[in-house]
Amino acid sequence: MDALDVETSIAEGELALQALITFARANAGKLEAHEADKGIFKRLLPIGLAAMKLYFAQRGPGDVGPAVTRADGVLLPREQKLRGRDYFSLFGKFAVPRTCYRTPGEPGIFPLDTQVNLPERCYSYFLQEWMTVFAVEHPFQESAGCFAQLFDLEVAESVVMAVAKEAPQDYEDFYAQRPLSPEEAEGELLVVSFDGKGVPMLKAEAAKLKAKLGTGEKRQKKKEALVGVCYTVDPKPRAPEALAELLVDPEAARTRQRRAGTTDDAPRAQQVRRVASLARTKQAVMELIKADAERRDPQHRKPLVVWLDGALGLWHLATQLFRAWKRVTFVLDIMHVVSYLWTAANALFREGSQDGKRWVQQKLTELLRGRVGYVIGGLRQILTKRLLRKSVRETLAKVLTFFHNHRRWMPYDAYLAAGLPVGTGVVEISQL
Repeated sequence: MDALDVETSIAEGELALQALITFARANAGKLEAHEADKGIFKRLLPIGLAAMKLYFAQRGPGDVGPAVTRADGVLLPREQKLRGRDYFSLFGKFAVPRTCYRTPGEPGIFPLDTQVNLPERCYSYFLQEWMTVFAVEHPFQESAGCFAQLFDLEVAESVVMAVAKEAPQDYEDFYAQRPLSPEEAEGELLVVSFDGKGVPMLKAEAAKLKAKLGTGEKRQKKKEALVGVCYTVDPKPRAPEALAELLVDPEAARTRQRRAGTTDDAPRAQQVRRVASLARTKQAVMELIKADAERRDPQHRKPLVVWLDGALGLWHLATQLFRAWKRVTFVLDIMHVVSYLWTAANALFREGSQDGKRWVQQKLTELLRGRVGYVIGGLRQILTKRLLRKSVRETLAKVLTFFHNHRRWMPYDAYLAAGLPVGTGVVEISQL
């Protein structure tokens, strides 16, 4: 095949750019904004594809001379013809011409593969990263459909599945080779967190779990993966009232800050390590995160914060694994507390009502002030003194049980005064 040509690639990019400009001009008075947005995005993809071709045209086919000597001393001459290899990028698919060095009966060597770090699969590493992101949140078939809908790419469901299965091994290799960061680049607090996440399963896999269901049982559609995170962060004391408002009514909180000319920027997590697995046991995931914490702070000089969701089984495992740490604090993720407050509010008030929102913010403020007993007592009074529907009573009883079982891990007044993180999304690492 012929080598990619720089001028041809530039010309393709210029044509695609002109098509984009023509579209925007011709449709300004015809399309709604979201339609224009979609059309412009679709016409950006050919520009990216031309730019990728230009990149490989500039790099050349990887010619390093008339011959190369293999590690075992065998001399491999350069073939005259270039050999193509498909490269599937987020912008589209095209063939990359490569110089091959080989003798008959021997496997060939392609220097360009190493020079530009071509993936073993034809799919670019960036595209594989997108596959992994989609596969975390959606079933494989739906993830494959996202590429067709968003990028006009035909990505097979089997490919998304294979990339998702291989991703954990890639991350393990990466973290094993990553050097320790300088101490000044780390935060003052060492934090580990664990949260269970339901992952949609393929129908065939779900059917294997239990062939015959009992009366009233439903087919399991999700399998729980434990997500573990380890990082460092600087402490930041927080006011209970401000944090409650931020969690319940973020728009009001930001408006108030703008009017006051203040900000409440949370400290960013440093050197984040994540582990998520369906195959490993919960204890195995916890032990991997503990090993990373020990690697960062083998002398246990930093205060350790362990925060978890509401699963009591996780609490048992975590207290066993981390109780030997010199200064360790166990924290119930405030996001789970907020979730239970909303459950109670939606049972007591009309869902989405302002009364329910105010009730949640008031109760959350009390909890963040350390008045867990006061909130529990108030809920018990509602349960015992009001005439409530059976469903409402059952919901409030469930919320009360949760608060009672986790009360020992809810002294949020002490946590906030010490500047400890009390919750966050597992993936978004900006601390509350």
